[in-house]
Amino acid sequence: MGLSLSKKSAGGGASFKDQFSAWWHGTELRVTEPDFDEDDYEEVEVGEDSANDAEVAAESPESWSEAKCEIAKGLWTPGFISPGGLDYVEELVAGCSLSSDETLLEVGVGMGGNATTIVGKFRNYITGYEDDKNFAAEAKKTTFEFDIDSKVKIVGEPFDLAKVKTNYFRAALMREVLYTMDDKETVIAKMCDSLKDGEAYLVVTDFLFDDGVESDELTAWKDVQPNPVYPWTAQQLQKCLESNGVLARITEDESARYSEMIRGSWARYLNEIKGQSVSEAFGQWLVYEAQYWLLLTAALDSDDLK
Repeated sequence: MGLSLSKKSAGGGASFKDQFSAWWHGTELRVTEPDFDEDDYEEVEVGEDSANDAEVAAESPESWSEAKCEIAKGLWTPGFISPGGLDYVEELVAGCSLSSDETLLEVGVGMGGNATTIVGKFRNYITGYEDDKNFAAEAKKTTFEFDIDSKVKIVGEPFDLAKVKTNYFRAALMREVLYTMDDKETVIAKMCDSLKDGEAYLVVTDFLFDDGVESDELTAWKDVQPNPVYPWTAQQLQKCLESNGVLARITEDESARYSEMIRGSWARYLNEIKGQSVSEAFGQWLVYEAQYWLLLTAALDSDDLK
């Protein structure tokens, strides 16, 4: 399922605004009408010969192109690849007793937004694992630009295969990564073993599934995933944590909040770039990203994904 960008005709053709609006409200996508007005997004001029389906972007061997990275920076704040931004990350780790003497483990560093925010707030150290070479390079660049590269160590290899220090970290953070991993038990066990004895903290945000549920909205979201999805229920996660000696002190369903953050960011971003001329590649990525995130909100709103 995808959305094509039409070739521009002599009269200007269908604008990105028209196509985006038609796709957003399309019945075949089963996405409900957004909370913000259509006036929140305006026409973005896209180059000619843009007829290729937006799914082409997803099939590119370079899953995070320069255009995709630029869109992420505009949507979520530079350095971030998911909703929330600085305040949300600070909120996630606020109770982790971090200080300038402590080290946090991060699994899935992305482009370094979490790390720069946390170090900027708590002055702690971070060891981060990121197996996407483009992300790892961007994260290193980000930490250098913020002059915290001496505080943040980026390890460019898969966490489940890496040799990780045990009984070393005061806290560990993993955001929206676990659902892409097949051997979740090994990853959780490794993170738990890395934490210091006594008072230590594990913070995980992830997509969880109800056992046996496979709705149209959930299937549509899975179909646009660049990597396989390995469903896990809240009960399975809880059992795994308990088996590794971790007390799940706080468990919150943030589905509605996450959807709201996505919608709000898209409304702001599209309003910011209205009237701008963009390249064909950027336009294709923009449509693909819009499709991905709107299908995600549809799955979250259906209550079949949390």
